[in-house]
Parts: sequence; C-alpha cells; structure tokens
Amino acid sequence: MSSMEKVQATMTIEMMKKQAKQAKRKKVAGNIVVSIVRWIFMLGMCFVVLYPLFQHVMTSFMSIEDKYDNSVIFIPKNWNFNNYYNPNSPANAFEGLGGWQSFINTFILALVCSLLQVLCSTLVGYGLARFKFKLNGLVFMFVIIAMLLPPDLLFASRYSMFSKLDLIGDSMVPMFCFAVTCTGLKSSLYIFMMRQFFKGQPKELEEAAYVDGAGPLRTFWSIMLPGAVAMMVTVFLFSFVWQWLDTTYTTIFCQNMSLISTQYTHLTLHGGIGQMLAHDAAIGSSLIANAGMVLIIIPLIVLYAFGQRFFVESISRSGMTGM
Repeated sequence: MSSMEKVQATMTIEMMKKQAKQAKRKKVAGNIVVSIVRWIFMLGMCFVVLYPLFQHVMTSFMSIEDKYDNSVIFIPKNWNFNNYYNPNSPANAFEGLGGWQSFINTFILALVCSLLQVLCSTLVGYGLARFKFKLNGLVFMFVIIAMLLPPDLLFASRYSMFSKLDLIGDSMVPMFCFAVTCTGLKSSLYIFMMRQFFKGQPKELEEAAYVDGAGPLRTFWSIMLPGAVAMMVTVFLFSFVWQWLDTTYTTIFCQNMSLISTQYTHLTLHGGIGQMLAHDAAIGSSLIANAGMVLIIIPLIVLYAFGQRFFVESISRSGMTGM
C-alpha cells in the first residue's frame, strides 16, 4: 500500500469516527429532548391530579379565621383539627358522615360486592375467551352494549322487582345480587378486562394441561387462575373504589342505610352546621365538607398502597389485544 493510500485510509477512518460521534451526539440529544418532554407532560398530569387533592387537604385543616384572611392561600395559619372530629360538638366531618357505623357498612358492602364481582367476572371472562359456542359473539356484544348503556335506564324495573321482594331500603341483598349476576356497577367492564386478559394468554398452557388429563375446571383453577392474580387484583381495586364512592345504586337500593357516599351529600345538615353562627355557616360547612372528602379518600389511598404492585403488573400484562 502506497503512502497516499494509507493517508486516504486514515482520513476515511477518522471521518467515519467523526460521523459516528455526531450520530451518537444526535441520539443523546434526542433522548434528552424526549425525556424533557415526557417529564413536562408527567408534571402537568401530576399537577392536574394532585393540585385539587392538595387544596382539599389544606382547606380541611383551616379555621374560619383563615378563610377570612386573604394572606392565607394554601397553608393555614390556625390549624383546626376539629373539622375532622370534635367530641364537644356534632359539627365535624366524622359525625357528619355517620360515624363508625357508616364506615363499617360501606366497607362490608364494598368488600363483598368487589369479591363477588371479581369471582363472577373472572368466570364469565374466561368462558368468553376460551370456550367457542354459537352465542359467544352475541354474548360478548351484549357485554359491550352494557358498558355503553346508562344504568339509569334499568333502575325502574330493578327497583320494582326488589320492592316486591321487600328488599329496598335497609338491605344489601340487591347489591349482592347485582354482583353475582354480573349486572352490577361496572360489571361489564370487569368482564371485558378479564376476557381480554385470558384472550392474550398462550393456548399451549391449556393444551398441555388437557394432555396431562386435566379437565376444563382443573385447568382453569390450577393453570389459568394463578396467572390472572394481578388482573383480578386490578378488577378488585376498581370495583372497591367505585363501590366505595357510589351514589347511584346505593341511594336507590340502600337508601335507609348509613353509607358514607350517601351521607356525604347531607354532611352539612348531619354535621350540625346549623348550630354555628349564620354568617359563618357557609364557610364552616365548606371546611367540614373538605374534611369529609379527605376521610373518604384515605381508605382508598391505603388500599392502593397495598395493591399498586399488582395494579402496575396487570397494566403491563393486560392483554388488551386480540379483539
């Protein structure tokens, strides 16, 4: 190789190295820009979600003097815990929500309905995903329609049916019946989620179980169900939250029961706000209402703290494909 060819080869190698460095810089710069945009978007979403919650929490600790003080924006000067509970006055959020009885009733209702909905939606979703029968598509179409159908259209017929059985007012039986029959609050959505999850699972697992002599129930219980725990926990979280905050079904079918979702709408009257001074009544009512909202949210935050690992796992393995 002549000296000229060596020089040209060296220049070519240096040029290639320079181009590689430039490409690497562009890639790093692009990743930085994408990261900045992603963080800006995430911060914006967090602000939209967390700002109202932060505002309600701070307002719940304010006193009436803080509401009159224009210098108080977020952090109260006079921290007032009596908005949550005051043994010397009925004007507080805890008593306004119905006390321990209301929380216990709501917890029992939400827990039982959520467990029943998880069980039944899992069975129905698995059946729609794995068993091929003539009306499979039609049944799934009805599930989709039920997701879009306003529940108010069915209240009249359901109320008439359970009122004839004398189960309206002070009984949880109607809510349990809705959960068992997959016609309750958001049940069609849970069926859709479970159906899509099982639809995305490999069929080889079931075929291997059938080869080993397992029947459909044994295959479902031993093979498919353990892998669906994360999605079942997600369905449970959704069901519990919606049932905990429900003000539609409970106000109609459990109207005489003490539940926090229905008591919150009457919080200002139930909390004894009328005993306050007239010009302070509206402000005091607002403070106690914010405290009541925080009390309602706290159990849900605790529940999510324990179940968030399964929730994140189910989102990554949700199998929302294969329609």
